[in-house]
Amino acid sequence: MSGAVGSAHPPSRRIVVAFRDGERGPAILRWSAERARRTGQSVTLVHAIPDPSLVLPVAAGGTPYRSLVDAARQLMDDEEARAELEYPDVRFASTVHCGEIVDALLGIAENAALVVVGADRVDRRTGEYLGSVGHQVALGSACPVVVLPRDAQALDGGSGGVVVGVDGSPESHAALRVAVVEADRSGHALTVVTSSKGTETADDGPTGDAASQELADMLDALRASYPEVRISRVTDQERAPDEALKHRASGASLLVIGRHGRGARSGIQLGSVTHKLLLDPQCPVMVITG
Repeated sequence: MSGAVGSAHPPSRRIVVAFRDGERGPAILRWSAERARRTGQSVTLVHAIPDPSLVLPVAAGGTPYRSLVDAARQLMDDEEARAELEYPDVRFASTVHCGEIVDALLGIAENAALVVVGADRVDRRTGEYLGSVGHQVALGSACPVVVLPRDAQALDGGSGGVVVGVDGSPESHAALRVAVVEADRSGHALTVVTSSKGTETADDGPTGDAASQELADMLDALRASYPEVRISRVTDQERAPDEALKHRASGASLLVIGRHGRGARSGIQLGSVTHKLLLDPQCPVMVITG
């Protein structure tokens, strides 16, 4: 049942899932398995335990490292068994990584179709974010990344369809092309959101009326290619881009965005809009990394 990464399904058909613990992990696994069932992909669970150098020695009262590995392996075996019973038509595999989860996910992402992680936890007392796994994976991944909301109800699939943010950048146009495929696959409508209150500024690419006409032409072409997808365009004149997308994402089944928009330095940082949206996702957020 359990096994190494890689099986009968080629790596490019694999959804890689970060499984942190038994509290939120099962809900994240179910979301991923539902998607795998629709797409014909397999699911690989990745669970990380601390590097041996960071574990308190047995002589100092720590747990034997072999016991930590065995417990992690048992957790993965149990989750695989439950998932296989619920989704008999999906192939599952798992791996236990000794070290940072981000390193494990980025290594596997080079040959994956999608990486799925949960939004980082928040300290209920202070409101501080505990970690930045979602941001680090979205920044470094070679394949698209989905960050799932902390609220389990938001995973059930909203009625708002698929939402995509477009700001005229090549990255947002790539997100738009992915979003229409997602809408077509799921049978949902697609809402294309732009904001007139300012975006990450840059000198590259068309601006103003030229950018608006370029988007209109793209939408006409997509409507011709995907006649069954209802595509609507919304320009929010009151909210900043991140707030406009957050507003539209509430109740949506999926929000698709680029890793960064206009003005961000490719490969060095996440765009400010993407960064903010991943802090508190209102629905599953897919970051297009190409």
